[in-house]
Amino acid sequence: MRAREWGVDVALVSGTGPGGRIVERDVQAYLESQPKATPLAIKVAADLGVDLRAVTGTGVEGKITREDVEAAAAAARPAAPTVAAAPVAPVPAFKIGAAEVAATEPLTGLRGIIAERMAFSAHSAARVTLVTEVDAMAFVEARTRLKEAVSEAWGFAPGYTDLLVLIVARALREYPYVNARLNGETIERLAHVNVGVAVDAERGLLVPVLRDADQMGLRELGTHFREVVGRAREGKSLPDELTGGTFTITNLGMFEVDAFTPVMNPPEAAILGVGRIQPKPVVVEGEIVVRQMVTLSLAFDHRIVDGAPAARFLQRIKRLMENPYLLLG
Repeated sequence: MRAREWGVDVALVSGTGPGGRIVERDVQAYLESQPKATPLAIKVAADLGVDLRAVTGTGVEGKITREDVEAAAAAARPAAPTVAAAPVAPVPAFKIGAAEVAATEPLTGLRGIIAERMAFSAHSAARVTLVTEVDAMAFVEARTRLKEAVSEAWGFAPGYTDLLVLIVARALREYPYVNARLNGETIERLAHVNVGVAVDAERGLLVPVLRDADQMGLRELGTHFREVVGRAREGKSLPDELTGGTFTITNLGMFEVDAFTPVMNPPEAAILGVGRIQPKPVVVEGEIVVRQMVTLSLAFDHRIVDGAPAARFLQRIKRLMENPYLLLG
């Protein structure tokens, strides 16, 4: 949908299509009525309560950038006492070498939005990453048994991602301080558990959102997941299917990645990275045995969540993966 490509919050757009549905001309009309600003600048302005009409743009052709919005927000705050700082040596300009260029790609559209959001996340959050290894034997066995038992009746074979979303949604309900976001200087604990799942699509990285995932059973969740992912990959996502997430899961196990540091999806407080499941020799009750193991990486914003509470949340996910029967409780 064009609103996604242009970074427009559809909640702000009035629909003129059949039944009040938002169509492309509505998004275009909304954009034309607003000051020219980058998608990230629009998002930051909404978070900080800055009226874009009062901001002077310094970007290309006068477009308002994130820096312009932050400068306007800073100017509106009371001045803080100044503290003398030691002089900082200038950073040398980055020089592009004489390497031959094979092809170019403009950093615009979806790729540009991804770039802005990831750069904003990396430079604005106090990111910490916790890593733990999980004994996935019971997790793998549960998925295998479910696949054999319900695939024909459900019309699909439950996958590891379905189980992971179910587990993470349960953990978020039990540890609501992770299901939060920072809005200006206020931490907001969110009423709904909306789990986003990072998907590698032809157009780039997309994060379809499973709303109220903690209220679904595995069959409903798996069915809904396949529907929203299918629409995302076809470029036919419904207005609320790529926004409103409160936590994200990103899985690179299928690419033989063991562990990685995921980048948070702002304004969410945390993201879970999942590596591949593989057999490893481990010590169990004093003996070396081969077990199916998987590495989880929880990246979180330390401004919102402290280390120990984040560790307890990750520990809960680990326990549920190692003991899937606990999901029945």
